[in-house]
Amino acid sequence: MDLLEIKYHLKRLFNMARYKGLKCAFDYFLVQSLYNSDFVYEKIIYPLFPKSVFYPPFIEVEVTTKCMLRCVMCEHTYWKEKNQEMTFEQLKSIVEQFPKLKWIGLTGIGESFLNPDFLEMIRYVKSRGIILELTDNFYLIDEKISRVLIETGVERMVVSLDAATEKTYRKIRVGSDFNRVIRNIKTLRKLKKRMNSYYPEISFHYIISKYNLGEILLFIDLVKKIMDKEDTSIFFTSILHPFPEIKDLVVDVPEEIMRQAKEKSRKLGIKIGWNKNVPKEKDPITRCNEWTEPFIFVDGTVIPCCAGNEVNKRSYQKRTSMGNIFKTPFKEIWNGPKYRTLRKMIHEGKTPPACKYCTIYKVR
Repeated sequence: MDLLEIKYHLKRLFNMARYKGLKCAFDYFLVQSLYNSDFVYEKIIYPLFPKSVFYPPFIEVEVTTKCMLRCVMCEHTYWKEKNQEMTFEQLKSIVEQFPKLKWIGLTGIGESFLNPDFLEMIRYVKSRGIILELTDNFYLIDEKISRVLIETGVERMVVSLDAATEKTYRKIRVGSDFNRVIRNIKTLRKLKKRMNSYYPEISFHYIISKYNLGEILLFIDLVKKIMDKEDTSIFFTSILHPFPEIKDLVVDVPEEIMRQAKEKSRKLGIKIGWNKNVPKEKDPITRCNEWTEPFIFVDGTVIPCCAGNEVNKRSYQKRTSMGNIFKTPFKEIWNGPKYRTLRKMIHEGKTPPACKYCTIYKVR
């Protein structure tokens, strides 16, 4: 962790305390420590599991599988499954099973804002004081939705934007509109300023493919132009799973580009990060702590984490899942034989069936 990243996290922590209160700041610190800190994981979490584990304080929930786009790298474009959406009552029943929930992500393989109950879901989650993070393509986030995001106090909006130019964007995000997305981001920023609100924070996610590898440095410039002096970050990730329909899109990221990106980001004051799947050399599966953040499908299926998504093997994920939260209370699933076996296998350096297609860690 370099100086820029340390300053970024300290500033986020300070602003949580300033605008949200000490409880929210503590929850943010807890999430960062338990989920994102290698030191905490190696010294505390790993020695405790598989026999002793904490009940998840953070989860991800997929509220719909509907989507109006046909992004070339997304498994949804190649699905044959029927679209489905979660009801408000179903989402509420999930959240109530996590009385000490600190953080939740409400993004899955679909466009969350197509769910007619989604704004009500946002209001409910925030009424419980839970840190909420959303990842979205920003095609539908107009001024009306932006106002709800600000008024409810959503902590973070991650913009899925995979190009620095309109021409490249059209190749990747089929059905979207580059200029409309940029306008929507700017609208949210303007409305935040008008309403004197620090939140939601805005950051960016860039999925690297053969189409946009050459625009990584341009993208950092674009983000600076959009965000001006407002704090932001960019998370770069390679395509997670090279399933047959998209394997020709997968590219390695040259070390030189990563070095240049780091230099440019430092110069512009933008924090950047690289997904664990970007380096060619992967960590052993014993380093995995992604299983501490369960991912729940729209139909209630519980999988260990989101890293198994985008492999275009949804039926396999369901067969090897930990259970279904709409049929079995999560506490029973978490303490049940499937989860216990998964944790034991990871601890021993073995690959559980649910992790067969993981591209984050070494699997065998």
